[in-house]
Amino acid sequence: MAASGLNAATYDREGRSHIAALADYAMHLMEQMKYINEHSFNNFQMKIGLNMGPVVAGVIGARKPQYDIWGNTYDIWGNPVNVSSRMDSTGVPDRIQVTTDLYQVLAAKGYV
Repeated sequence: MAASGLNAATYDREGRSHIAALADYAMHLMEQMKYINEHSFNNFQMKIGLNMGPVVAGVIGARKPQYDIWGNTYDIWGNPVNVSSRMDSTGVPDRIQVTTDLYQVLAAKGYV
């Protein structure tokens, strides 16, 4: 699980550059997987699902603290974190699947 724009310093409400940064990261991961496969004679596959929406993040656990991310709102499509997970689980190997809302933001930035 990865997230961008979690704090005021990296969140860009108007330009949504944090969304572009996450898309760039996802594409870089795919490129690195291809490189690993070419140089290790393996055929690892990866699926990535992307969504956008408000989340809550924090550290939980006293004995083994872990940083975690939760969706904090629900709309007709559900919780943003759960939708991202569904985008991944229903995706095609070696592809990045995005929601319609995220597609529209990325298309406006020239990603399509």
